[in-house]
Amino acid sequence: MINNQLKYDFLINKICVSRETCDLLRLYYDMLISWNKKINLVSRKSIKTSWNRHFLDSAQLWLYLPQKANKWLDFGSGAGFPGLVIAFISKELKPDLKIVLVEKNKKKALFLNEVVNKIGLNVEILSNNVELIKPQRADVITSRAFGKLDHLLKISYKHQNKDTTALFPKGISFTEEIIISKKKWSYELERIKNIIDSNSFILKIRKLTFARTR
Repeated sequence: MINNQLKYDFLINKICVSRETCDLLRLYYDMLISWNKKINLVSRKSIKTSWNRHFLDSAQLWLYLPQKANKWLDFGSGAGFPGLVIAFISKELKPDLKIVLVEKNKKKALFLNEVVNKIGLNVEILSNNVELIKPQRADVITSRAFGKLDHLLKISYKHQNKDTTALFPKGISFTEEIIISKKKWSYELERIKNIIDSNSFILKIRKLTFARTR
């Protein structure tokens, strides 16, 4: 069995959080394992690899947080990836950062509330359709495994401000999604190699507007 120090190396050395924050994340991990026996928070297939596949994969997004960001919106949060993991990190490194999690599934939202209340995180949970909530004007927008890029951009456009950075983890086959999205949207794009999964990328998007049509 891998010891905790090896499990925590990425968080301590790359994200620069303390061992105390790592231990809190481990408590969240244990709650996920327990709750997943009762409700389907993550697939049974991925639960055994969830520390790397979900927790560390989510944590790496912290590396791209703009310095002046005050509000982080994560929609389709599910069991809390990546938004709730970011909230644990921000509790130590940037406690004034407001995290908004949007998850319309009531059972999953109940789990998110349980974790937030137990740890005491600066998180607002909205159990609703992200397209129906009021514009959030978020500085950072994330979503993981929620849908195609064109749909993610539509939602982001509603909830962005003039300086928003959107971060969307994607598998290796995202080129077609970009081509399709460019028919409707104009944006700055940076493809970032995923640190945890060499076959995946993070799409960093800024200056999102409607594409000009002739």
